[in-house]
Amino acid sequence: MPKAWLSKSITLLIILIFISTSFVFAQENNESKDGILKLSLKDAVKIAEENNQQVKLSKLGLEKAELAREQYRYQDKKTGKLEDEIKKAIEQWNQLPEEKQKELEEEGLKPVNPGISSSFEYTYAMDLLEKQTEVGVKLSEVGIDVTVKGINFGIEAAYYGVLLAEENTAIAQAAVSRYQDMLQIAKAKFKAGAITKNEVLDAQVQLSKAEADLLKAESEEEKAYMNLKKLIGLPLDRAIELTDSFKDKPDDFDKTLDELLEAAEKNRIDIMSAEGAFEIAELDFKLSSKAYPSNTFIYKEKEYAMEEAHLKLQDTKSAAEAQIRAIWLDFENAKVNIPVLDKALEMAEESLRLAKLSYEAGLIRSVDVAVAEEGLKQVQVQRLGAIYNYNLARLKLENATYFSVSGNLTF
Repeated sequence: MPKAWLSKSITLLIILIFISTSFVFAQENNESKDGILKLSLKDAVKIAEENNQQVKLSKLGLEKAELAREQYRYQDKKTGKLEDEIKKAIEQWNQLPEEKQKELEEEGLKPVNPGISSSFEYTYAMDLLEKQTEVGVKLSEVGIDVTVKGINFGIEAAYYGVLLAEENTAIAQAAVSRYQDMLQIAKAKFKAGAITKNEVLDAQVQLSKAEADLLKAESEEEKAYMNLKKLIGLPLDRAIELTDSFKDKPDDFDKTLDELLEAAEKNRIDIMSAEGAFEIAELDFKLSSKAYPSNTFIYKEKEYAMEEAHLKLQDTKSAAEAQIRAIWLDFENAKVNIPVLDKALEMAEESLRLAKLSYEAGLIRSVDVAVAEEGLKQVQVQRLGAIYNYNLARLKLENATYFSVSGNLTF
């Protein structure tokens, strides 16, 4: 094995070992004594980038696009050299005596200039190939960054999904605790002869419903955790604990809507792809129109292809603008709803407190307390939904200028 190759192999092995051990150390440093992996949003994104194959595939796509460009340049250069050799051979032929020329012609050795670079077929194919490779390399270069951003977006959205599920479980657990208290109060009142058996049964039914809601919330939380671990690349049975929380104090975005739309026009990969397709179709038409009259099938075919590509470009731009405007409205709506629901939560909590006092005083039935309890739970869920929507809409706005962020807000 050559020394240079051996040296490179050893260096690569050391780098791989360093990366692997760094990843292990990073996990170990975040582990608590009970073996639970403490996971911040930043850590989750980092682990996902290291484990995700899409980044490697995007880099491979760039290498393939660059190879195609090199093949085009090599072919173009090779053809130029061939024509130079043919011209040189013709010049040498012209310098030969006529007798020698006739002798060589009889043997079929007379040089002929095929005019490769001047033929329409060749220039058409090479000019179109140049544009195609240029667009391919550009999209592949941008594609790597977009792939990384897409991974980050998916992980952050999944992370928020777990936070949402955790909060829903906490709300359900709090409801169970309150209904357990109500049942104990009902039993005490029944024992004292202040209420009928039906009141106790109502309290038990309400508690059973709350416990069923808690089981459902815990199941959804487990599914959210599994989804996050799957996206990150962790074993599904790996115990993890999230260390970040929602941003529940709304503030303004650092860019205006107009700035977001302008950035999307320049940076969105779907728009870049549509622009590249239009540029290729436009060049195809321009090249073909030089050789074919406007009344030919080929001319019309290329013209229609160019118009179709232009319409698709405009449609892509319109779809991107509509998506960003819709997300902006969701963001503004959630931002306004949070403080409103904060006030509603205070009122719902106070209503429940007064209802419990009235029940203990014998002024209302347990079913009336259950109504107040359900009202509080609904406000808690709505407020949580507004916070989740705010965080998710903000995340979408940060990424919508680079790629299409599909999916609707859930609340």
